[in-house]
Amino acid sequence: MTCVQEQDFTPASGLCGRAFQLTAGDAEFSVFFALPEANASFLSTAPYVILPYAAMLALVHGEDLNCGGMTADSVLLRNMRCALEEVVRAHSGFRVPQIVNLTEAPVVANTSGQTGVFFSGGIDSFFSVLRHRKGGDADGAQWIGPATHAIHIYHTPEPVGIEAFETLAPLASAVDALGLSFIPLQSNYMTADRCLNDHWADLAHGAGLATVLHLLSGGLRQGLIGSTHTWGALVPWGSGPISDPLWSGRRMQVIHDDAAYDRVEKTELISQHPEALANLNVCDTRVDGKGYVNCSVCPKCLRTMLTLDLFGKNERRTAPAFDWSNYRPAAFARVFLRTENDTTFAFAIRDRAQTADRPDIVLACDAALRRGRFLRPIARIEDFVKNSRIGRRYRRRLVEWRRSIYNRLGFATRS
Repeated sequence: MTCVQEQDFTPASGLCGRAFQLTAGDAEFSVFFALPEANASFLSTAPYVILPYAAMLALVHGEDLNCGGMTADSVLLRNMRCALEEVVRAHSGFRVPQIVNLTEAPVVANTSGQTGVFFSGGIDSFFSVLRHRKGGDADGAQWIGPATHAIHIYHTPEPVGIEAFETLAPLASAVDALGLSFIPLQSNYMTADRCLNDHWADLAHGAGLATVLHLLSGGLRQGLIGSTHTWGALVPWGSGPISDPLWSGRRMQVIHDDAAYDRVEKTELISQHPEALANLNVCDTRVDGKGYVNCSVCPKCLRTMLTLDLFGKNERRTAPAFDWSNYRPAAFARVFLRTENDTTFAFAIRDRAQTADRPDIVLACDAALRRGRFLRPIARIEDFVKNSRIGRRYRRRLVEWRRSIYNRLGFATRS
């Protein structure tokens, strides 16, 4: 049985936070969350804030969840059980865990908190910030906001000092220029358990983000999670317009923003804002002394650069977050579209390129789509090996081998 309980936690000077001890499978481990003391008022003291994360941990291990006798928000629990049902409906091979050893109780609604937006610096999060900041670009869709705070999760296996947040200065400056306050939060929760980490993207990250929102419900009452897919093109994924709102409780409303817009439309809005173009974070790779740096050659970078090119932002002067010196649209033809996600994004770029009379981009997308169809069996084999006992044991070595083989075959990969 998966078990959870809070434990004592003393972060480095200048930080505050909370930590939880969890047992799942044969492993016992801790997850921690720490943020600057300047944001201490946002930190909730409620014991149940960890429940979305703990429930998803139990689900991937095929276990029930023992909550250690905590008292929990009855609205969150009802919604959470519905969210787990949706996860199991979309992903075969799992069952909904029983949640036991807790007391359900009504919780006073949070009516005075502010609105937070998850902010990685990527396309989806910049789109949400630009739309929902005060005086932003929101249109006739659901009105939210104004967004007041941008939340950035600094993933780290061990607690680090507050000076680690200095690498986030460019993102913090971009957020400040757009009128929001920046909340950096460090945590190991994405990688603390190997089994959950293996399913983080396709199954669990929405619950993980919701956990952070509940943790910050001392000062926030709404939280926005940027969308990945659009209505009519939804695929089983860890975050979506159906499941994300179901992680809400009486003190935190979780909002999925916004499945009415595809990635190309989001990039079009971003292309109109120099502060966003200067700080886009696509690779999500931190470099000491520099912060986040895009490699400009991996599939995600090439996809983003190709889309920016559609809107005339194709050089260092107009989109300085990328190195354009070796860019050419034809490079996208080398991308291996491994997943349904990748294919959906490529079709969206291709459709807009046809409308914009960019045959060079259309040809590149067509070539990548053909290659993806031909090589899709390789992706299925990779997924099978990844989820096998050998794959779990030797994952890092296998990833290195895969990258080397892909480079030899001329596929675009992360450098």
